[in-house]
Amino acid sequence: MERKHRVAKAIALSFPILLASCGGGDQTSQSAEPPAVNLPVTTASLTTSMDGTAASGTVESDDRVQLVARASGTIRAPDLYDGQPVRRGQILATIDARQAEAAVRRASAALDAALAEQRNAHGDVTRDAPLAQSGALAMDAYRKEQLRDSAAAAGVTQAQAALTAAQVDLAYTSVASPFDGFVVSRQIRDGDMVMPGSPLVTVESRGQLVFRFAAPQASLGMFVPGAATPVLLDGREDRPVTGKVRGVVPSADPATRRYTVEIVLPADSGIMPGMFGRVRLPSATNHGVSGDTVAVPAAAITDRGGLTGVFVVGQDKRLTFRWVRPGDRLGDRVTVTSGLSAGERILARVDRTVRDGARLAGGATR
Repeated sequence: MERKHRVAKAIALSFPILLASCGGGDQTSQSAEPPAVNLPVTTASLTTSMDGTAASGTVESDDRVQLVARASGTIRAPDLYDGQPVRRGQILATIDARQAEAAVRRASAALDAALAEQRNAHGDVTRDAPLAQSGALAMDAYRKEQLRDSAAAAGVTQAQAALTAAQVDLAYTSVASPFDGFVVSRQIRDGDMVMPGSPLVTVESRGQLVFRFAAPQASLGMFVPGAATPVLLDGREDRPVTGKVRGVVPSADPATRRYTVEIVLPADSGIMPGMFGRVRLPSATNHGVSGDTVAVPAAAITDRGGLTGVFVVGQDKRLTFRWVRPGDRLGDRVTVTSGLSAGERILARVDRTVRDGARLAGGATR
């Protein structure tokens, strides 16, 4: 019995030792270093950015017109389509010209008759002038011939004006492009009946493009004529377009109290009317001055525990998660407004396996 008691006591004394041994194993596994990371590394670099709040606007053509009918009739435009490139003077559509052509013929015939009457009246005056001077012809009769000659001359002038008007009406039956450009939209179809004032087709030129946006009164000081102003266009955030301010419309919108600003954009085949973009307005601290800011690949920014940051590579190749404040998206890169300095090395791409404190594998690209 005493022997059994000694065995039980020995087991009881050894049990805490076993527990301590097991607990030590857990601590060893928890303190194990995270697996090495084999991901590309990049260096945070400076890029041009625009500070302040943004004002949205649209690229517009400086030459955009809607052509309207100036004659009535059936219109013919079988080959007209949206997006069609056109040249200055190119006929886009025609209106039934039969009535206009008939009017030209009538006016031309009336002019011929007026010219014949003028020749006859002028001949009488020329022939009877010596007779009137000698007294062989009564002066009253001669004055009547002179009045007839003057009336005939006025009739010629009137007939010429009528012919010109008829020719203008005939010209109105042809709708021509006023400049080189493109058909933006057509409002008619072949065979439609149109009246004077009916919209036909809208044409715009790509010669000069203007970015128009509304700016508050407080920011007008930075938009002086000739000032270089960067514009960020959607889809081209990595390539800001620098234009020159043409001017500010000197009247605010009564509803928004904002002024329209026009920026002339440089010739660029990649810019088209209708593109949406933004211009930075001055903030309370930087007055809207453009400058350089840090930019990193968009894939380098990750969220961990509700915090946004990047993994910075230390001198010992150890990774440290650092909080950053992301800014604008510039193509495949993102600006960082705080938390990172230019020249620091970071992971260019992050996946969910990366852990804070892990080391960079020897084969990782830099």
